[in-house]
Amino acid sequence: MTSKTLLLGVVIALSIHGAQAQDTIKFMTYNILNYPDINTSRIAYLKTIVQHIKPDVFLVNEITQPVGATNIISQALNQNGITYYDKALYVQSSDDENMLFYNTQKLGLVEQNTITTSLRNFNEYVLYYKEPGMTAQSDTVYFYVYAAHLKAGNTASDIAQRGSETSILKSYLSTRAYAENTIVAGDLNVYNNTEAAYINLTGATQANLHDVVGSGVWHSNSFYKMHFTQSTRIVAIDGGATGGMDDRFDMILFSDDMQTGSKGAKYIPGTYRAVGQDGLRLNSSLIDPVNNSEPTNVINALYYMSDHLPVYMEVAVGGNVGVNEEAISPFKVYPVPANDLLYVKVDADVKSIHLVDLSGRTLTLSPEISGDVLKLDVSTFAVGSYLLQVETSMGSYTERIIIE
Repeated sequence: MTSKTLLLGVVIALSIHGAQAQDTIKFMTYNILNYPDINTSRIAYLKTIVQHIKPDVFLVNEITQPVGATNIISQALNQNGITYYDKALYVQSSDDENMLFYNTQKLGLVEQNTITTSLRNFNEYVLYYKEPGMTAQSDTVYFYVYAAHLKAGNTASDIAQRGSETSILKSYLSTRAYAENTIVAGDLNVYNNTEAAYINLTGATQANLHDVVGSGVWHSNSFYKMHFTQSTRIVAIDGGATGGMDDRFDMILFSDDMQTGSKGAKYIPGTYRAVGQDGLRLNSSLIDPVNNSEPTNVINALYYMSDHLPVYMEVAVGGNVGVNEEAISPFKVYPVPANDLLYVKVDADVKSIHLVDLSGRTLTLSPEISGDVLKLDVSTFAVGSYLLQVETSMGSYTERIIIE
């Protein structure tokens, strides 16, 4: 990158900006079936789907080449006069890839990382909300988003492999102590709530993520028909699975703070759904019997695009989403963004100030003081996330910063 950018995420709820209206962030995850290696022309179907939904955060499984991500941006998302979608960096591995696309009018991408397993990687994307009217002194909200595509299959070995993969993710999440609004989404390939993979992600002493649908035995269970995401077909098309709708493989799980809005973002009840699922089909295709849950052209696009259905939910940000007055610190860090220099305005006597990196190392700062403003040179620090720790006469405070 040509310049160094600092984005501040103060751990406070957006409700302190009472004049701001509430906004909605639309999340969608979708396994698009080995694109573009299989039938590149399917991009026309994807265009129909995403132009209907217009997701703000779009996570994708099974992109097989970098050109696939480029095609999705240019031929599906940024179409019909839309120019505001961007994508994360494509990270090559030995297997197919995950990918993130996002609405730049609402969100910015400040960090991405790869969590490696023996088969498929997890991809971490850190997004921030571009609150309307943001100034150099504004606070904002962050989303820690993880794209997942776990091992497929129902043998004991497959189940154990999924458990091993999620153990790696769980260990990584434990290092992100100050993460907020955490989302794990994608094709998890789990059949029921007793699998180690599901327990690792949702158990109270584990990653502690929330599942809107709830635990259960989902495979071929008519009680969960409304949430089945595979398979959309009973005949072979483009190498996808057959057999009809009978599994809930694709999920969006999220952290407890998104239930309460305590970190400035809150899941909107009733918005979670499998797009195109009307709950009327068990071991039958998406189009037979007739499916009226979405416009006909969208249902047909879902049928021909992939053997999976997308999963979708909405999250409220801004306005009076949550209240956490106790977390408000007596200082401001700005500008947002900044180049090389970080300014801290303090309303109390400062005893010490330093940065802590993700490995726990304390980095010494030598601020220049002008009145109640400290000027910090961060130009020599590596790109990444840090904790800014300030001890004042009013107590000790910690805030998260990201240096790009």
